[in-house]
Amino acid sequence: MGVAPATVTATVKRLADRGLVDHTPYISVTLTDPGRVAAVAAIRRHRIVERFLADMLGYPWNEADRHAAAFEHDLPQEVEDRIFVALHRPETCPHGFPIPAKETGVMEATPPLYDLEPGEVAIVAVPGGTDPEIVEFLDTLGLRPGVTVQVKEKHPFDGPLVLSVGGRERTLGSTVANQVHVRRTA
Repeated sequence: MGVAPATVTATVKRLADRGLVDHTPYISVTLTDPGRVAAVAAIRRHRIVERFLADMLGYPWNEADRHAAAFEHDLPQEVEDRIFVALHRPETCPHGFPIPAKETGVMEATPPLYDLEPGEVAIVAVPGGTDPEIVEFLDTLGLRPGVTVQVKEKHPFDGPLVLSVGGRERTLGSTVANQVHVRRTA
């Protein structure tokens, strides 16, 4: 991530001092319950700001992530709440990831597309940091955030997936399928 080890150590120590993580030097760093609540709240705020940038200001979904980071940390809770209501309480960010409920602080699982088995149906979510060339390739296949896909075949030994996307069969290798996330449907 381009961060010096000393910076990581200092940051982890500050988080531990605030009771947000449990840290055993050279062994592990785990979120505490208050740390998990704070992390989910930060993710919620980021996804709401992304949705605002995409829906209200017209930024493409794959640019909203970059702009959201510029001001989301200074956003008062009252403003976040008003933006959420003004956006008609969206369920997902522009990338297709669920916006966690404020009350529960629970994150919905979004496994990689490659984890799905034949017959499973899911809704696509693409992380903001995905390589632009991969995003462009996915777009040519119709694999965009919010699109529903069904796995038709999964070849063994890290072989490709055959998907139904908008009624058309598409093939996707394991390397790229592991970079796309999904929300399973019932």
